Amino acid sequence: MKNTKGNDLQNKEFGSTSADEVDLLQLTLTIFRAWKLILGMTLLVGAVASFYAFSAPEVYRAHTLLAAAKKEKTSSGSLQQFGGLAAIAGISIPGGSDTERIIATLKSRGFLRFFITKKNLMPIFFKGSWDASKGEWKPVEEERKPTLAKAVRLLSAILSVTDDAKSRLITLSVSWEDPELASTWANEMVTQLNEQLRNEAIIESQNRVGYLEQELAKTSLKDMRDVLYKLLESEKQKAMLANVKEDFALEVIDPAIPPREPFEPNRKLIIVGGLLLGCLLSLFVIFLFEFLKKLNALSKSG
Repeated sequence: MKNTKGNDLQNKEFGSTSADEVDLLQLTLTIFRAWKLILGMTLLVGAVASFYAFSAPEVYRAHTLLAAAKKEKTSSGSLQQFGGLAAIAGISIPGGSDTERIIATLKSRGFLRFFITKKNLMPIFFKGSWDASKGEWKPVEEERKPTLAKAVRLLSAILSVTDDAKSRLITLSVSWEDPELASTWANEMVTQLNEQLRNEAIIESQNRVGYLEQELAKTSLKDMRDVLYKLLESEKQKAMLANVKEDFALEVIDPAIPPREPFEPNRKLIIVGGLLLGCLLSLFVIFLFEFLKKLNALSKSG
C-alpha cells in the first residue's frame, strides 16, 4: 500500500511537471507565432515615442552653487552677556547665517513678483500673447489674460532651491527653453536677493541706531549707557558692513553658465520606454486573445 501511494504521488508530480512544461511550450510557441504582431506594435509605439521625443520643446536647466554668507565679526562679540537687554531694546545680536530664512525669502511670492517686474519677464513668459511690434498685449479671453499671479506660479515652477544638510551648500536651478536666459536668471536672482536683504538690513540698523540714540539721551545710569553705547557701536558696524558687502546673504561658489545639453526631454529614455511599452502591450494583447480563446472553448465544451 505504501508503495502504491508513493507511486501515485510520483505520478501526480510528474503529471503536474509535464503539464507545466506543456503550458510553457505552448506559451512560447504562441509568442513565436505572433512575432509579427509583437514587432509591429513595438515599432508603432516606439515611433510615436520617437516623434514625441524629437518634437517636445527642449528645456535647459542652469545651476549655481551658493553658500550662506557668514556674518562678519563686530565688537558685539562681547555683547552676548547682554542678550536679554538687547532683546528688550529690540536689538539682535549678530550670530550665524540664517539659511532657512534666505531660502524662504528666495521662494516667496513677494520676491518673485519683484523679480518678474524688475526684469520685465511677463512678455517672455507669455510671448504668445505679447505683440512685440506694438509693445502691448494681444486681445485674448479674460481667463487666458496674462497676470502677474500666473507669472509668479510659472517662475516658482521653473525655480528649484535645494539645501545640502551635510555641506550646507545651496543649489539654485532655473529651467527654461533658452539656456542663456536660464543661466542669466539664476545669477540675477542671487544678485537681487543679496541686494534686497542688504537694503533691509541697512534700514533695520538705521532704525535701531535712531532708537538707541534716543535711549541714550533719556538715561543717565552709567552701566546702562555703557551697554547702549556698545549696542550702538555694533549696529553702526553692521550698517557699514552691509553697505560694502555685495554677497550679503549668499556667496556664489560656482555661478550658473548656459548648459549645453537640454535637461528635458530625455530622448533616449523616452524612445527606449516606448519600445518597451509597445512590447508589453503586444504581449498583453496576445495573452488576452489566448485567454478569450480558451474561455470560449470551455463554454462550448460545457
